[in-house]
Amino acid sequence: MAAPTAISMLLAGVEMKVGAFAALRVGIMLLPGGAEYWAPWILVLGTINVVYGAFIAMIQTDFKYVIGFSSVSHMGLVMIGFATLNKEGLLGAGMQMFSHGIMTGLFFAVVGMVYDRAHTREISKLGGFFKKMPWAGVGFIIGGLVSMGMPGFSGFIAEFPIFMGVWRVQPVVAIIAALGIVITAAYILLVVRRVFFGQMPAELAEQVTNVSVLDKVAIGLLSLIMVALGWFPSLMVPMVQSGVNYILALLGGA
Repeated sequence: MAAPTAISMLLAGVEMKVGAFAALRVGIMLLPGGAEYWAPWILVLGTINVVYGAFIAMIQTDFKYVIGFSSVSHMGLVMIGFATLNKEGLLGAGMQMFSHGIMTGLFFAVVGMVYDRAHTREISKLGGFFKKMPWAGVGFIIGGLVSMGMPGFSGFIAEFPIFMGVWRVQPVVAIIAALGIVITAAYILLVVRRVFFGQMPAELAEQVTNVSVLDKVAIGLLSLIMVALGWFPSLMVPMVQSGVNYILALLGGA
């Protein structure tokens, strides 16, 4: 989150998944017995990650840091899905990695567009950007709906199986982790209201312009992917499912 926009998109959207993939390949597929032994502790740590990360995101004053800690919270859901060691949880975790990568890429892109025009990321110094940059505002709202796991978007397709899987294993964890959704909704709506609505500061009114055509294409493409997966999960679920079936076979058909 402290890197330039393009690097932040790469790190959060792609590189952050490398750690999760390593945990899957080594911690579960190479050492399935160890995965079953440590799964309860991973559930606990993942739950703390989801809730604590969301709380930290809520109190941030830097626009980019909100998205950074939001990513921390959402990756906690991936670890919870892994720790269920069942079909639903692993499927949801796989979908969440892809959905989160697209969502975070869109978030950081919009933050970069705002920063390039306002030259500040302090949320208190922003406001009213929807009138000047409607495409960026719509893109951020769509990303926010995905982050909240709203039906009709890829976030729901990813998070719902995770919660179904963890409910089968440990219902208390599912209930506590669900608080992360509520907190996520709170900070996303707060950021949308403070950055994109309300009155734009007078010193920004003259210098803020609309996003470029290329920016609109990027926002539209990333948004389309998340909406398409929300309405047509069959576009990706079979691909993730094939890998999940192999992992379940290693776990003895769990």
